Amino acid sequence: MAWRLICDRGRQLWRYFQDEPAVSIDYDEENPNSSDKIYRESAFQQNYKPICADADQYDKLRIPTFQEELSASVVKSILSAVNYYSALQAEDGHWPGDYGGPMFLLPGAVITSYVTNFQFTEEQKYQLIRYLFNHQLPNGGWGTHIENRSTMFGTVLNYISLRLLGVPFTNERLQKAHHFIQSEGGAMYAPSWAKFWLCVLGVMPWEGVNSLFPELWLLPEWLPIHPSRYWCHCRMVYVPMSYVYAEKIVGEITPLVRELRKELYVEKYESIDFTKHRNSISALDLYYPQTALLKVLNFCTNTYETVHIRQLRDKAREFLINYIEAEDEHTNYVNIGPVNKFINMLSIWYAKGRDSKQFHQHLTRVDDYLWLSEDGMKIQGYNGSQLWDTAFSIQAILETGLGHLYNKCLSSAYYYLDISQVLEDVKDYVKFYRHISKGGWPFSTRDHGWPITDCTAEGIKATLLLHEQMSISPHRISSDRLEDAVNFLLSIQNKDGGWATYELQRSTAWIELLNPAEVFQGIMVDYSYTECTSACVQALWKFRAQSYFANHRRKEIDDAIQRGIEFIKGKQRPDGSWYGSWAVCFTYGTWFAIEALITVGESPNSKFIQRAVQFLLSKQNADGGWGESYLSCVHKTYVPHKHSQVVNTAWAVLSLILAKADNSAIRRGVQFLLKKQCANGDWNQEAISGVFNGNCMISYTNYRNIFPIWALGRYIKYSCNHS
Repeated sequence: MAWRLICDRGRQLWRYFQDEPAVSIDYDEENPNSSDKIYRESAFQQNYKPICADADQYDKLRIPTFQEELSASVVKSILSAVNYYSALQAEDGHWPGDYGGPMFLLPGAVITSYVTNFQFTEEQKYQLIRYLFNHQLPNGGWGTHIENRSTMFGTVLNYISLRLLGVPFTNERLQKAHHFIQSEGGAMYAPSWAKFWLCVLGVMPWEGVNSLFPELWLLPEWLPIHPSRYWCHCRMVYVPMSYVYAEKIVGEITPLVRELRKELYVEKYESIDFTKHRNSISALDLYYPQTALLKVLNFCTNTYETVHIRQLRDKAREFLINYIEAEDEHTNYVNIGPVNKFINMLSIWYAKGRDSKQFHQHLTRVDDYLWLSEDGMKIQGYNGSQLWDTAFSIQAILETGLGHLYNKCLSSAYYYLDISQVLEDVKDYVKFYRHISKGGWPFSTRDHGWPITDCTAEGIKATLLLHEQMSISPHRISSDRLEDAVNFLLSIQNKDGGWATYELQRSTAWIELLNPAEVFQGIMVDYSYTECTSACVQALWKFRAQSYFANHRRKEIDDAIQRGIEFIKGKQRPDGSWYGSWAVCFTYGTWFAIEALITVGESPNSKFIQRAVQFLLSKQNADGGWGESYLSCVHKTYVPHKHSQVVNTAWAVLSLILAKADNSAIRRGVQFLLKKQCANGDWNQEAISGVFNGNCMISYTNYRNIFPIWALGRYIKYSCNHS
């Protein structure tokens, strides 16, 4: 009996086979980050076909040779690393990997399953329970993400999940979780997103949450508070939340639900005045406190809720369910992310019925979010990072100068670039507040369908590099399609010269005063980011450099690049660093900034590059590596990790080589990467490396391969130029 990952056009589905031998893989309790051993060991055993790395074969294979010992060691390391990593590639050309980390996603799926009565298989339930218990902390709680301390957000929702999955109240580990919840005052001290799910399940009345004011969507769109101006992830969560609130959807009050009402609170459920706890939240969870303005607006909308106008509520319901159905159609029922996926599913179950075609379509897409690792089965933060990892992987392998040895691997990766580009705009995109989509690349799959600026940029860069360096024929990604991708980028540059993620920035930072999610920061606005801007600048520069595109919208591209560079320079901090909003953290942001600046011709001697170099050199550890804690993202100031990390080190080495920095520091960083490499060519999974909204971390298990390969490849180029 064994689990196998089935991939088709980027879709990743874990299936359980009764007649296949299982591989026993233990979970390392010392490191909450999974190593993806279940997928990796199976793929490695099936696909590993190493390129000959014997020194006497180097000339024949056009592999560079060096007298200098370190460079020779780097070549061997690269061959070993790419041999290993290429074996992990799926048949459709992408690299599967764990994109988990947040601990508040799985409960939404479990509660929706319980309320709508769709069932996980027994094998899935077993792995879901394993995952939750494996990430329980010694004090009985769970964090908001896997490296976090215990929070009420994580603990209340995951306690409920285990009970719904069949774990009895008497279970010793559940008793510890129960004690933690009681010691923090009960479930009414969980944040608002947790309270939403408590209301759906029926273990809290809807009076226990602040009004979601569904009529907000009926206000004139020119108003600065209209939700069409919100960042799309925020918008697409609050659409179905508002519908569920409008209908006051509550599941069946089963005996188990009645038991949970007793277990989750210190006082008797019937005696609690939940209206007094709408704003109650544990200090463990509070990251972005409610503002005075939000409190005033909550008072107004809560008052309105008691006397709301039925005709307006009905009109709001109709708009919201139509919007939900449009999002389902636009994304082939994948939805933009797992939070709105399961609330959309709940809404469709209520509005259309369990036997409806729409609900069945939702059911077929549940498994798109499930990922199995040695720690158990989780809900990922997206339906995967397929395109993102693949575009980076292509660039990393080509950086080594050994792409000719991996033609099959890179041709397969090119195929994935081809099948994942979005080729048309979604239906009624203006009506439903979408930006154009045609030409963009998404983070994961074409089915998902939401194109992103930096994913599009990395897609352009990877495509053009493959067209230049590899004998790929025909060019399935045509010039017209690349021009469409550039059109997408040009259409989405913000007034400040930067690029945001999915859409143009539609509001200013003041609207964060209305942020109702106490555990996240910066969710209301799609801001311009250093990383997105850098990627777009590099892509436009690369596109413009092609002779056949040299005159395509030349002035617009020139202006866009110049404005993007000015934005990046303006974001440099006094210490020389750049904050990274999508990974940990200052080493990441600084790498992106340096890549863009050097690409467009900024001198390594400029004040911007020199300050960045000094920042990086000041953070190098005695062992030659760099290590940054996720707390840098949370506190927005550099916080060192207690151990050097291969991913942070790779970003620093990439930056320093490009900036022509101190050679001894670069060599020490390279030696650290070599020392940390495993015998099979892999690197061990270390601390979590991704982040979103400042306070929630997320895993990128392929980063431990992509960026060391990239950094070592750049070092070989550097050695060739200086030999």
